[in-house]
Amino acid sequence: MKNYYKYVYLLTGIIIGCFIMANIVGAIIGNTLYLMFNKQHVDRLVPVLADYSQNVDRIKKYEAEKKWERVTITTNDGYVMVGTYIKNSVPTDKAVLVMHGIYQNRSMSIDYVPIYLKLGFNVLLIDLRGHGESKGQMTWGKKEVTDIDAWMAFLKNQKKNNIIGIQGISLGASYALLHSGSNPPIQAAFYVEDSAYDDLSHIYHEKFRSFLQVQKNDFIINMLWFYCQLSMYWHTGGTMAELSPLSAVHKAKSPILFLHGGADELVPTTSMQKLYDACSSYKESHIFADSPHAVSIEKNPREYYDVLRKFLYDSNII
Repeated sequence: MKNYYKYVYLLTGIIIGCFIMANIVGAIIGNTLYLMFNKQHVDRLVPVLADYSQNVDRIKKYEAEKKWERVTITTNDGYVMVGTYIKNSVPTDKAVLVMHGIYQNRSMSIDYVPIYLKLGFNVLLIDLRGHGESKGQMTWGKKEVTDIDAWMAFLKNQKKNNIIGIQGISLGASYALLHSGSNPPIQAAFYVEDSAYDDLSHIYHEKFRSFLQVQKNDFIINMLWFYCQLSMYWHTGGTMAELSPLSAVHKAKSPILFLHGGADELVPTTSMQKLYDACSSYKESHIFADSPHAVSIEKNPREYYDVLRKFLYDSNII
């Protein structure tokens, strides 16, 4: 009998040890994958995305040549965020805050400046947290939403703009939608989202399957997903379930224009349709045929202007 209990204790110890070891290994792998998607070796996990976040030469050239104003704010958690403010040559109290895509910086947003100036807006291009010259670590919207609030206050209080809209591209578009449902202290007059994902978890699952080549094994994907969620909570204090644009637009109050490229292979057009269907505020949508991810303004500048102008007119902004 003593030997029996001895073996039971031994087996129990082995099981507990294996459980602890499995969780340690899972946590390490989950954290590694989260960091890869977040910043490190992104080209391995998502090959179509290259990291240009630190290349700010283009925007610095524009600031010098066109006398655009480099501006900064300090966030609630003490990080300095950097932007470029372009004042319209025609006096106006309208402004738009433009947010770039993932692994980019405010240089990516330069193409939006002429359109908004023509429509009668002052323009603020910003580097998102952890991108370009802005400090901090990307948190997938957990802290970026309050960063947007700080920029909105800057536009209203320091630059004296009374009507402020938000345009986002790719990741910036998803942040814009998260902000739309956040009940912010300064309400945006409108939102324009271009190429947003509907739910970050869908992107993670898709990229995990592609990267790990385990298309049919949902058990492995779900286990890694669990540990990535733990890692994300450790790094940001939030989970992907909290940071869903699809959930946020249910609570939106301001008009939203949903834009997408018809040839987008990174975020499918079905994401835009889900977002559009879920939106509770005034909304319009447009798909740019044959346009890849987040480049519709380059491929179709005139069409982009016409669609944007119609939306702003319909929303009584212009």
